[in-house]
Amino acid sequence: MVTLNSSNHKYHINMFAPVKLIADDTEAKIIIGSHTRIHGTCIHAKKYISIGANCLIAANTNIMDCDGHNMSFENVKNRLGTVGNAKKIIIKDNVWIGTSCIILPGSIIGEGSVIGAGSVVKGEIQPYCLALDSPAKVVKIYDHPQSQ
Repeated sequence: MVTLNSSNHKYHINMFAPVKLIADDTEAKIIIGSHTRIHGTCIHAKKYISIGANCLIAANTNIMDCDGHNMSFENVKNRLGTVGNAKKIIIKDNVWIGTSCIILPGSIIGEGSVIGAGSVVKGEIQPYCLALDSPAKVVKIYDHPQSQ
């Protein structure tokens, strides 16, 4: 079972918009693992977004595997006519993404990690850590349960 919550009723923070899932190409894939809870989040896949099992994704988060438009500095008048590049996003099992985060194209978030509220993830976040800020940086690493 997966929970997609678009209601502010009994939700602990204010949710600005409902859950939105966009598969923006005939080959685009959005994969969501079992027991994952997603609240008021936009997930926009042009290529591939995978969210593992037992994840918590707080409201007002944006997860997008594409830029939307190219920068097109060689022809800025054409910027609106471009579609941007896509890079896979992989969010492993047991990840908690705090409210109002942005997960950018090509990002990988390791198993068990926590992304602090308002953070912007670009690149790879290792497993079992706390990452904060913009861009998100690892501030604490926790022992893997298997290593104890």
